[in-house]
Amino acid sequence: MSGEGHLQSRPLIHAPLEFRMRSSGTQANRAFVLCPKCEAPGFIRRSERITVTVKHLHCHCTNTGCGHTWLNELTFVHSFNPGLIDRPDLNLKVCPREQVPHVMPPEKGTDDGQMSMFTG
Repeated sequence: MSGEGHLQSRPLIHAPLEFRMRSSGTQANRAFVLCPKCEAPGFIRRSERITVTVKHLHCHCTNTGCGHTWLNELTFVHSFNPGLIDRPDLNLKVCPREQVPHVMPPEKGTDDGQMSMFTG
């Protein structure tokens, strides 16, 4: 009976959980946030809308050797394009014109043989 009820001291191992985020069975890495402690992917267990522009995300690390749980805050920064719906009650900040990202057509000869809607 010696040893019953006592945990043996063993080193922690890295054993990440597997998650399937798409119906195809492939993992959608963009749905994960990095754990601030071990930098393994963390998943969002639930979210809570605080205001129109702020959301709290309850996160859980996928590294079972870490097991960290934490709260992230997702905050609206600015609009690149204000869209077509008028909501003057929101007063959302718009990105300065010089900082708006632009999608430019690829330079000629750099298409790597792929079809392009920008070339003739």
